[in-house]
Amino acid sequence: MKLSNLRISSALNISGQSGVYANQKFNIDDIVLCLSGKILPLPTRTSIQIDNENHIEDDVGHYINHNCNPTCRIDGYNVVAIKEVGESDEISYDYSQNEDRLASPFVCSCCNKLITGRANNEI
Repeated sequence: MKLSNLRISSALNISGQSGVYANQKFNIDDIVLCLSGKILPLPTRTSIQIDNENHIEDDVGHYINHNCNPTCRIDGYNVVAIKEVGESDEISYDYSQNEDRLASPFVCSCCNKLITGRANNEI
């Protein structure tokens, strides 16, 4: 995956934060980003869970924001489009669908719920 397909810039809906945006169109099931970096056994504030026991610190991936109506999902080391992604659309995934436990839970700006990971879906 060429990094020229994505850009990191100021997040449109989150003051003071950055997000990842498409520089091209992606179709459903297209791989938007292949994650690479340091593998960790526990989550950090910027890691992405890639399987039941591992998290990855990816230089671009750690800028991907949460959204309750995401454009992508995490499939192992891949960020995969789950809907048509247009040029300049934000790349996002639903942290509560991918992460077992977040190192830094937060109140979602979409739904105003506390996002802690998959565990908060089971409550």
